[in-house]
Amino acid sequence: MITEWGRRNLKVIFEPIAGVFRALHITPNVITLAGFLLNLVVAYLIVIDQVFWAGVVFLIAAVADAIDGTLARQLDVRNKFGAFWDSTLDRLSESFVLMAMGYYFAVRGEVWSVMAVFLALIASFLVSYTRARGEGLGVDVKVGIGTRVERFIVTALALLFNKLLIGLIVIIVLAGITVLQRMWAVYKITHQMAAEEAAAEAAKEAGSVENG
Repeated sequence: MITEWGRRNLKVIFEPIAGVFRALHITPNVITLAGFLLNLVVAYLIVIDQVFWAGVVFLIAAVADAIDGTLARQLDVRNKFGAFWDSTLDRLSESFVLMAMGYYFAVRGEVWSVMAVFLALIASFLVSYTRARGEGLGVDVKVGIGTRVERFIVTALALLFNKLLIGLIVIIVLAGITVLQRMWAVYKITHQMAAEEAAAEAAKEAGSVENG
């Protein structure tokens, strides 16, 4: 996935920046909050029809989003609340940016484009939900071609080139495929787990009979 590629190849850029924040005693949670606030600025710029500058700020917010995790690793912080905080603000950031796009299209009377925003929002949330629900079932589900990083890249390009509708359509397709991929992965793994549990139970019962 692009996520893993980015971690490997952009590490040389993000590590020194994170080191600066570390020296300033700024915590990863504060950087996460700063990224969220920057995304609110992105949403505002979209609303006032400054789409290109929204794209510029969106890229800056993405740097903050990348640095908080890097800084957490440097500090060896393994805080469950930090992960929860990061995921929650990520969802809120994505929601506000898409909501701003919805407003952008609504004031122009572009009904179908507004519907595309809703579909993109639903599909994006389902990507996160299917992973979280899978993990709740004991299944690690990270497969998919439309994770948050891919959606971020599409959103950034759509903003910078003011091609919002095209970007939304791409997000819908990528996220939709990812949801299906994760559903299939959970289906396969849970059925395999059930078969293994049934076999173990049968073996246990067979052993009990022999001992009896």
